Amino acid sequence: MGRRRRTIALLTAAMCGFVPMAVPTGPVSAAPVAADGLQDGRLYSSFIVTPEPGAAAAVSGVRTLATGGETVRADEPLDAAGARAFMAELAAAPGVASVEPDLPVARTSTPDDPRYGEQWPLWQVYGQTDSAFRVDEAWDTGADGSGVTVAVLDTGIRPHADLTPNLVAGYDFIADAANTADGDGRDGDAGDPGDWNDEGDCGATAFSPSSWHGTHIAGIIAAVRDNGIGVAGIAPKARIQPVRVLGTCGGLDSDIADAIVWASGAPVPGAPINTTPARVINMSLGGYGPCGPTLQAAVDKAMSRGASVVVSAGNSAADAAAYHPANCDGVITVGATGDDGYLASYSNYGDTVEVAAPGGWGYWRNNDPAHRVLSTVDAGAREPAGDTYAVMRGTSQAAAHVSGAVALLLSRRPGLTPAQVSESLAAGAHRLPLGGGWYNSPYPIGGGLIDVARMISGSECRVCAGSAAIVDLTVPADTPGPVHLAGDLSVLGTGRPDWDPGAVKAMRYRRTSWDGTGTPAWRIQLAGVTPGTTVNFKLTLGGWSTVEKDRECAETANRVVTLPDEGTLWAYATVENWNGTTPCV
Repeated sequence: MGRRRRTIALLTAAMCGFVPMAVPTGPVSAAPVAADGLQDGRLYSSFIVTPEPGAAAAVSGVRTLATGGETVRADEPLDAAGARAFMAELAAAPGVASVEPDLPVARTSTPDDPRYGEQWPLWQVYGQTDSAFRVDEAWDTGADGSGVTVAVLDTGIRPHADLTPNLVAGYDFIADAANTADGDGRDGDAGDPGDWNDEGDCGATAFSPSSWHGTHIAGIIAAVRDNGIGVAGIAPKARIQPVRVLGTCGGLDSDIADAIVWASGAPVPGAPINTTPARVINMSLGGYGPCGPTLQAAVDKAMSRGASVVVSAGNSAADAAAYHPANCDGVITVGATGDDGYLASYSNYGDTVEVAAPGGWGYWRNNDPAHRVLSTVDAGAREPAGDTYAVMRGTSQAAAHVSGAVALLLSRRPGLTPAQVSESLAAGAHRLPLGGGWYNSPYPIGGGLIDVARMISGSECRVCAGSAAIVDLTVPADTPGPVHLAGDLSVLGTGRPDWDPGAVKAMRYRRTSWDGTGTPAWRIQLAGVTPGTTVNFKLTLGGWSTVEKDRECAETANRVVTLPDEGTLWAYATVENWNGTTPCV
């Protein structure tokens, strides 16, 4: 069935389907043209024309947007100069309020090769910057994301076993069938068919595998927790709504604007009403250029319906004010920190950025997967091949961490408005130190690294200041787990009891070698308020009846670790046997 469209005249031969019509003569005041986002060396073929309120514009496009504008396509791609001339011609038509390029955007993180199964953003304390993201302590408040829907505007999502229980129906808003990889345009299937590019596709100089970017973002936000597989999402009981806006060649503002409006529950021409509207809209995407009136109108509409819009700042190591939708008014723009708590080298920065969150290391550890962000993906290089996990880094991942944090907050305080959510994020952040140097970025990044537990409960972080030691444990292959640490922990000043065999539970992760093989392992972090503190400890399986033993099953001496004067110390411990298990029975 054909879509209803307002009846208006076509103005120029440069538009598809040119039909000459008479236009009024005499002086005409041209509408504003938003051409700041045009770049030399790029080609443009899609534009957005917004009519004056109540006016019948003298141009007609190929699609009416939810914000009232029309997308108009040129017969052939135009360079920046040609696009400016074309837009000026459109702007001179009667009844036109504004003209803007339909700017391209792309995902803002890059996939890595090997899997590395530890989720440092959820629990790690950054002694260098006196900060921590503290998701684990936020969970202790009872916050889990229940009752909150998070729309993920991205490449679509795969039905990963670690995500499926939390998925609700979404929509595919990619209008250009040539960009979809599934052979059709807009429809109700928000699944990710893969976004690989062969050499020559979308300007690719070599084969680029499918990113499964949307699935990775969704897993950070709301992968199922305590199900015995994979990873834990920040808001493990939130619902994920996949909204597909990025295809094999990225996406366009016109599709993204409609997707924002739809995700919030407002009507969009040609799409069904969203019956599970989102309170949080995550956009881990971006492109160069200003926030055009169409995109801004979509954000405004979503916020008026109570949705918080979270956007990645971008990965260009530049001022985020030059990138959209990070520079749209009202959005929560997120920069990235590495696993040391400092601004990542790739992250955009500046006054446009509200807060920062973990995105993965960006300096000399570039090639080390241990310092990236682990989440759900598909195994296929092209088309889907099955569930797996992978690490990525970028402000995309940082934005996902904030979206998960906002879902936790709204599950405890559902009455908050988007403005109040932004205020809560800023109030719960730890400002990052400035001043240059190898680690210490000279660039401002909003309110700093958010502290999720502090944001939700209002309590200060007792272990953010000081220093920390991370102890990697090697244990027997048949260890039934989980591994615990007992010791004179009161010296840390964190309130943990001394020599309780079940007080500190180790985090399980997958230690991956550079050849891609991996073995299960355990990790414990000890953080203290006083640098140089010495801690005596032993390892158990949760009780003294299962304390560690040496190779001959004899008692072991206390282990000792001393917190560094600053920052984080990495230590290692090997357990030969456990009391009560073979051979020490």
